[in-house]
Amino acid sequence: MNKYLKKSFALFLITVMLILSAFSSVSAASLLDTSKKVSITLNCTKPGYTFEVFEVAKLTSTSQNTYETSYKALVDDIKDEVKDGDSKSILNKLDNLSELPSGVVSYGTFESNTKTKTFSELEQGIYYVKCTKFPAGVKSVENSVVALPYYGENGWVYEISPINLALKVSDDTPTTHKIITNSTKHNENFTDIGLGDTVDFKLTNTTAGSVSQKLTTFTVYDEMSKGLTLDESSFEVYLADKQGNKISDISSADYKLNITEKGDGKDTKFNVAISSDYLAKDEYYATNVNSVIVEYSATINIHAVVGPKGNPNTDAELVYGNKSGTDSVPGNTVYVYTYGIGVVKLNEENKALAGATFELYTNEKDAAAHNNAIASGTSDSDGKVKFLNSNGEERFLASGNYFISETAAPEGYNLYGDVIPVSIDVEYNEVFNNDTWVKNSPADGYATCTVTDTKLIVPQTGGYVWILYAAGAVLALAGLSLLIFTKAKKSNK
Repeated sequence: MNKYLKKSFALFLITVMLILSAFSSVSAASLLDTSKKVSITLNCTKPGYTFEVFEVAKLTSTSQNTYETSYKALVDDIKDEVKDGDSKSILNKLDNLSELPSGVVSYGTFESNTKTKTFSELEQGIYYVKCTKFPAGVKSVENSVVALPYYGENGWVYEISPINLALKVSDDTPTTHKIITNSTKHNENFTDIGLGDTVDFKLTNTTAGSVSQKLTTFTVYDEMSKGLTLDESSFEVYLADKQGNKISDISSADYKLNITEKGDGKDTKFNVAISSDYLAKDEYYATNVNSVIVEYSATINIHAVVGPKGNPNTDAELVYGNKSGTDSVPGNTVYVYTYGIGVVKLNEENKALAGATFELYTNEKDAAAHNNAIASGTSDSDGKVKFLNSNGEERFLASGNYFISETAAPEGYNLYGDVIPVSIDVEYNEVFNNDTWVKNSPADGYATCTVTDTKLIVPQTGGYVWILYAAGAVLALAGLSLLIFTKAKKSNK
């Protein structure tokens, strides 16, 4: 062999060796290490979720083809899917099982409040990552199936990139909010009315859950101050769209009004609970349904607080829940304000004068004619007048203009003949400030006027009545003398 051929043959041998060496390296790198452990890392930034990791199939062997593996199913229902390597069908079947077989091992739980957790030292196989607890407002949850190891671009992979579970869940926290729908002040947060007047309330409670994740509890709680009397017959409950338009009524058979505390002079506490049977219906979770509306009414009673403190009505909370547990969100408070009118009766010496009677009217014409009085009152020993209605209850009033007439004066005093105008002037804030919406109002909530009576100086009630008596006596004596003189004169004839 000549020198040229020797060099060519040597180069050929080197090339073959390099190829064989490279092939050997690739083969070695491609071989599955069945003794190696695998690990799964879970991430979730949404609080309130619990995930559990189960092994549902074991790796049994690899074929001569380094890219293929075979598994033994640990759950009978997924045998065919494991054999076919159909991960989507495996997940679907596992999700539809009411519970996993007792022989399936759980490798622990991950609480999403901890943000991240790695499950290491796992046997090679197929793992089912299942959400076992979730917030009550959840709409959907997507579980996961992971096969480890798997063959990637650089060979076998024994540890997957972290699974971002927050992308696999959808939830929504509901809200609850109360308004006054018939406010006399054109503000849904407060109104200004009188005794016996009606206040209409509306509670808007956004829905939670979904057809796949149905609720088992949905209850709104309310707390009403003692100055308001609940009208138990006024309740209306219905489903509404995002604009608050009614979609359909929820019948009284599908909700329950529970009054837990009430009584004359006591706060009223109650709740409206949607039945679990109704919450199981698909119509509650329809795409156009946004909220459950609760409407009802109450009236101002004799226990109402007069003035800027007001009479609160609080949407205490909305409690909602599913099979995983319950949660709640707070509501808001609206206020009902009412006021009063008082009179201080004095004599000419600015001392209290008892026994003067007054009537209260809504317009000057009625006051002048003493017609259609809405309340009346008589001054006490302190000269103070409290206006009462026909039932003997103090007549609380809305802010505005009123008129008073004195209808009976104390003995020995002139009747105050003029109509007395009284104004309950109230100014409200645009924001809630210092625990009230009231900016300015009469002191203690009462608009008070002072009325002074003068003494009567007429003959029939004193003064110079003795003159009349004396004049009468003189006339009587003169008449008697004339009679005697006339008779005497006749007898002398």
